[in-house]
Amino acid sequence: MAINVDEQIEEAMERGEFTNLPGKGKPLKLEANPYLTPQVRMANRLLKENGFAPRWIELKKEIEQEKAQLDRLLANLKARRERVAVILQENPHRSKAIQRSFEQERARSLAQYSEKLKHLNRKIQRMNFLMPTRNRQQALIHHTEALARFRKACPSLLPDFR
Repeated sequence: MAINVDEQIEEAMERGEFTNLPGKGKPLKLEANPYLTPQVRMANRLLKENGFAPRWIELKKEIEQEKAQLDRLLANLKARRERVAVILQENPHRSKAIQRSFEQERARSLAQYSEKLKHLNRKIQRMNFLMPTRNRQQALIHHTEALARFRKACPSLLPDFR
């Protein structure tokens, strides 16, 4: 005789056996990853209980923070460029000095942006190496394309400056 599990579940539901179960309405606690070895599971539990996370998780957080720093660096320079453009319109007699000053600031920011990109890519490589699953790895940031986006987002004030 075949056992029909669906019928048994429906009958139990009709009898009310699934009402008022402990934890009703609360998320399930699915902390154990069945794909990890017992040793790794124990190490992760010890780290979590003591306020730490596996190194790849910490690196992922650092990467997100550094990406946000890069975005802020560019946003601040763009805002500075807009303010300088207004100052140039108000003070055309001082345009060369103002432009030269901004171009020096822009060059420093571009060099800083480039170095931070390199550092960020090294960190992404470390995180990907430590990442337990390939599908969660991050792509590296294409350095040349990122610098081109920087230059486009905050162009030079000088017509032929490259």
